[in-house]
Amino acid sequence: MSVLPAAVVIAPASRRSESGGTRHTVRHGRWFGWTLAGVAFAALALRVAYVLVDRRDVNPMGDAYFYHAGANLLADGKGFIVPWLYPAARLAAAEHPPLYMLFLSVPSVLGMHSVLTHVLWSCLLGTATVVVVGFVGRAVGGERVGVIAALIAALYPNIWAPDGMLQAETLAMFVTMLAVLLAYRYWRRPSWPRLVWLGAVCGAAALTRSELVLLIPFLVLPLALRTRVRSLRDRLVWFAAATLAAVLVIAPWSVYNATRFQHPIILSAQAGALLSAANCDSTYFGNLQGYFDIECTARIDRRELSEHDDQSVEDLVNRRAAFAYVRGHLSRLPTVERVRLQRLVGLYHPSAYVRADVFFDGRDLWVSWAALWSFYGLALLSVAGTVVLLRRPKPHVPLLPLLAPVATVVVTVLATYASTRFRATAEPSLAILAAVAIDAPIRAVVRKIPSSGG
Repeated sequence: MSVLPAAVVIAPASRRSESGGTRHTVRHGRWFGWTLAGVAFAALALRVAYVLVDRRDVNPMGDAYFYHAGANLLADGKGFIVPWLYPAARLAAAEHPPLYMLFLSVPSVLGMHSVLTHVLWSCLLGTATVVVVGFVGRAVGGERVGVIAALIAALYPNIWAPDGMLQAETLAMFVTMLAVLLAYRYWRRPSWPRLVWLGAVCGAAALTRSELVLLIPFLVLPLALRTRVRSLRDRLVWFAAATLAAVLVIAPWSVYNATRFQHPIILSAQAGALLSAANCDSTYFGNLQGYFDIECTARIDRRELSEHDDQSVEDLVNRRAAFAYVRGHLSRLPTVERVRLQRLVGLYHPSAYVRADVFFDGRDLWVSWAALWSFYGLALLSVAGTVVLLRRPKPHVPLLPLLAPVATVVVTVLATYASTRFRATAEPSLAILAAVAIDAPIRAVVRKIPSSGG
């Protein structure tokens, strides 16, 4: 990617200046490009070091095993099947959307099937996220904010830890930030092709984590409606075109599932299990309040399903059970929702929060504690960064693209349960807002320094 065009887009005034001003823009663009490249190299080095020191011989469990083994089976031509039942059984699987498994299957197709290969491959993707965060930061607050945001993304445990854990959040963060970057480029120069591309990327995001389909109403729709230079009819047509692009991206997976299962599975067959595990006695009244209890889902499965039922039937049965439980406990729901939000920000029994990350998600204990404490600081800085952006004179950069992933996370947690993994797609937004807050005093000092040139 050429640095000069990007720099000119961010600083259009320089393009209209005298030739000296143009050279100034080029120098600044080169400074940003080279600095961002250095941050990306450091980010990759940190991720690889973490993997080689702490995760080299990791034995993946749960979702991590599903992605790793599933990618190898996919590369071997077995299709999307349940990996822990193969070769005894070859059952169709749609427990997770397919995009991260497809990503992991790339080295598998080339004959590299090991866990270490898949983890290092994910580290490259995590490094790409750092680069995109830098570009988004530049779009929000200039080159210095972009570099600071990239540095935070490179060092912040909640962004680099998933890269060493074979979790789809690695890809989800990248695609979400790519959508945010496209949203800012649309805001600067609205056009229907740019909105269509944004819709397509949001569709791809939904193929990494199902809840990211919410980016369409939370990000694409508001952007379309705020396009004041077009008539309301044009705005709605543009939004319809962007939504169609998202549908076309998702459609091959949904159609493929229609040929394999008894009931439709649009994105994932895990929604029912997720809801039933989050809405039961132990998660409403017990020690797991606001979290999940997989045994709740297991009891429903044992009671109501046979060995011949496929994942679409399981999903339907679990969803019905979850909705029935919620209807029967509506008076308890406000308390549970409050606890879910407290868990989301690490304010409900923090030590239990950390242990849950270690036990269920396979994080190292020291990483979990580092991630929690750094999240507290980053969250406070992100609030300050939000205030800074809101106080800047109009027309200021809109907060909507950065806040859309945060809104998606909050809605997901209120509908299911709180987990550090669920918060992952909002973490880069926090890093960018924190960078704005860090840059604010620097900006104030620089403004007071008299210019040396005429």
